[in-house]
Amino acid sequence: MNFLGNKPAAPEESRAGRKHADEHRIVRLYKDHPTCDISIDEFERLALQRLRVLKKVEDLKLRGKQDEALMTEVMTSIRDNNLEGSAIEDPMRADQLSHFILRLSYCGKPELRKWFTTQECELFRLRFIDKLKTEDDRALFLQREGLAYTAVQTSEREMVQQKMKEVLRSSGNDGDIKIEQIFKVPFISVPDLVSQRKVWLHGGFAYVGQKDLVSLVAQDFRINLSKGLASISRRWREIFPDSDQRLRPLVEGLSQRYLGPDLGAAGNQARRSDLTVANLTSVSARHFPLCMHNLMQTVRRDHHLRHQGRQQLSLFLKAVGLPLEEALIFWRSEFGPKVPGDKFDKEYAYNIRHNYGKEGKMTEYTAHSCVSITRMTGGADEHHGCPYRRMDEASLRANLATLRCEPARINEAMQKKAGGHFQLACACTFQGLHAGADLELGINHPAQYYLESRRVYDERESAGGSSKPAAIPEAGAGPS
Repeated sequence: MNFLGNKPAAPEESRAGRKHADEHRIVRLYKDHPTCDISIDEFERLALQRLRVLKKVEDLKLRGKQDEALMTEVMTSIRDNNLEGSAIEDPMRADQLSHFILRLSYCGKPELRKWFTTQECELFRLRFIDKLKTEDDRALFLQREGLAYTAVQTSEREMVQQKMKEVLRSSGNDGDIKIEQIFKVPFISVPDLVSQRKVWLHGGFAYVGQKDLVSLVAQDFRINLSKGLASISRRWREIFPDSDQRLRPLVEGLSQRYLGPDLGAAGNQARRSDLTVANLTSVSARHFPLCMHNLMQTVRRDHHLRHQGRQQLSLFLKAVGLPLEEALIFWRSEFGPKVPGDKFDKEYAYNIRHNYGKEGKMTEYTAHSCVSITRMTGGADEHHGCPYRRMDEASLRANLATLRCEPARINEAMQKKAGGHFQLACACTFQGLHAGADLELGINHPAQYYLESRRVYDERESAGGSSKPAAIPEAGAGPS
């Protein structure tokens, strides 16, 4: 892929001398496309580094983090993921490349464009505040990016300052604040400042103080990014023809990548050697997330699951440690009342062995992450996907009540569902079933839910078993 080229590492003293300037240059509108070659491995690494930061921004905002707490955690995530380069890399390079790589991945569907734009705008806003602290810093940025905002002339400056102070006083802010440079812009350019009563409105214009310049610049950032995404979307077939079977699948899959630990990999901590058909009923009742619990209930009740439901449950059972031999026993016994043994061996056993890497290409397939599951769709007679998305509120409330989830947490889960935050709704259920347990990172993978549930249960059992999480009741439980 043709992107910005590698640059030789600068001497230590030169890097130190450029540090302040680099911090300013890292805040930009991304108007210029990078042009040079990078490897496929670096392409993927840079994309995932930035994606982790954007996911962190989203998670912190959803959890209500603001101001200094939000700034501190996002800047820590930027450093941890080398988004601004490592000690021997040009800090501009990783940032610019990763941004434009993700533009390729998030330019298609409207919901992807909206998500990417929202997180990138918030990241830009936080960086602007963090890096450009002085009036000179901000003036250099405006000059570099070619942003010519109209400054209020000296002749009317005193009058405008007085009006802005009156606005600040009326909204409960300190009206005695010193207002430096003031910009005159159309009021539709700063809707957030208008809603917060931080600007003076007059004649269709908003008067913006220097310290609130970030809102004005963020609007230009959003407009530029939206145009860029639309341009790539129109040229998608030209950039990635149907014959491209190397880079195109990677780009298309980035938006669905699970970024946590590989909970489906062999030897991972999510797998436990104690999971068998004999204890699967009790373990699933206590430790499975709602999506997997529902699939278990369905297969026990109907003695059948449609293909996508079988795949979702089968890969999860593999991820949490059910051996292949036990998996074959489980599926054969559950399907037994409706599927004769020879038909099972012919139509279903191959697919189960294939999931475990024992057939076909001998590839070990990983379990679906929450991102993948929430995007699944299906008919009324199919039970795969995320129940927090697919169920209506009444059905979901009934299911959570059956699980004996705390009423307050059920209400909280309903609020998260209504807002489209399905993974946070699942986290609310976890906390409602594991009273007192904190789930700071949210739920990103069904196997993560399982692992956390077993950890909480084991810790409480070791402490005396006085406050074990309640077991989820099984409807029609027991092997068929």
